[in-house]
Amino acid sequence: MPVRQGTKSKIVYFSPQEWEIVCKRAEKCGKRTGTFIRDIAVQGTIKIFDTKPINSFLISFNRIGNEINQIAKVANSTQSIYKKDIEDLKTSFGFLDNMIRNYLKPLKNEINL
Repeated sequence: MPVRQGTKSKIVYFSPQEWEIVCKRAEKCGKRTGTFIRDIAVQGTIKIFDTKPINSFLISFNRIGNEINQIAKVANSTQSIYKKDIEDLKTSFGFLDNMIRNYLKPLKNEINL
């Protein structure tokens, strides 16, 4: 590659695993590796998100999963399901689904490379 007048160069070393990641990301963007590295270094940003609030959502989803398993066991053994149990699960799941969607909405337009 010809050196342009007034440009700076920098040698950067990558491990084989890092280079593989760079190549995959560059290909995903439809760019050559050098162009990708330059663009991401100049125009790229690093965003850090606090995911701790999501932990309570995950715990709640796990509880719903446990409740579903318990209802399934009862249904399999007695061949009947209580309508109230199903309605409670739907309500709980709908509430959590709405909360998670609202929490994650700002992240919707983010692209993960």
